[in-house]
Amino acid sequence: MIRPGRGVAPGVVLALAGAGALSWAPVAVAQSAAAPPRAQVLIVSGLGGTPEYSELFREQAERLIGALRERLGVSDESIVWLAEDAAISPRASGRATVEAVEREVLAMAARAGPADPALILLLGHGSGRGDDSRFNLPGPDLTAEALSVWLTAFTTQTVAVVNAASASGGFVPAVAGERRIVVTATRSPRERERTHFGRFFIDAFALDEADIDKDERVSLLEAFHYATGEVRRHYERDDQMLTEHALLDDDGDGEGALEPSAEGPDGLVANRFFLAAAPAAVAQAAADDPEVAALLEEKQRIEDAIAALRARRSELGEDEYDDQLEALLLDLARINRALRDPGGAPCG
Repeated sequence: MIRPGRGVAPGVVLALAGAGALSWAPVAVAQSAAAPPRAQVLIVSGLGGTPEYSELFREQAERLIGALRERLGVSDESIVWLAEDAAISPRASGRATVEAVEREVLAMAARAGPADPALILLLGHGSGRGDDSRFNLPGPDLTAEALSVWLTAFTTQTVAVVNAASASGGFVPAVAGERRIVVTATRSPRERERTHFGRFFIDAFALDEADIDKDERVSLLEAFHYATGEVRRHYERDDQMLTEHALLDDDGDGEGALEPSAEGPDGLVANRFFLAAAPAAVAQAAADDPEVAALLEEKQRIEDAIAALRARRSELGEDEYDDQLEALLLDLARINRALRDPGGAPCG
């Protein structure tokens, strides 16, 4: 159930950032081959505080935009970037004021089709007051409660909110709700140190390593696991104590999980949330051929099993884990080969 914000006066305007996403479940592919969902992208990079951080957030935003355009096929008209300083890059659409964000959030909700998902990413610094988290912007900061109010403009779409800032954990209980995926770089507002989650989350879509099932797409769950793994390795390489613990919530209970899986309660929706659409040939074939539609259903089952296995890795011996993963990946490779050649038969 969507929870409205607490104590937010009408007209309060807030800033948020995101990368639009395409969500493809097997049935949706078959039903929507003629008009696939469109990515709706809004990126907001907040206050840097120092030239070093301002440059870092600019680089991250531009890297994400490049991946969306060049690797994932997101159209230019679907990408909006509000930056700390609009002059920082020719790609920036405007300055990240609360007034501009109000306009762009409502515009994105208005232009999104009923099945068009949105991925909202916050890049910058955050602050915490008790159990509440804020995202730092020029002028008024973004509060989690007010963000929840603005998201009610998305009446049928699934929206993923990724707050990559420090002290971001308070966004999970405040923003979680029906048709919402909430990811935060920290598990509470009290983790206030600089975070590295955003850089690795963007890498998940700009590189190939996060595609664990090798289906040429990265789900939000895959991106989450890739980013959290790289964060841990970053701290281990520097021999530092881990000061950020990312959370994911997609069942609406507002509790979140450090290790979500496709078996739920958290992770099921994120495992089926993508930034790239299924290949057009496969989508059309699914609409025309029940056998292809069945292959897609089997593919989703295997992907869910892979995500669930990864979440249980610490419970299994290394050989047992490797054997199970290899078997699942071989099954998935067989399905993917068949889908790349819709007229052919699956390989045994």
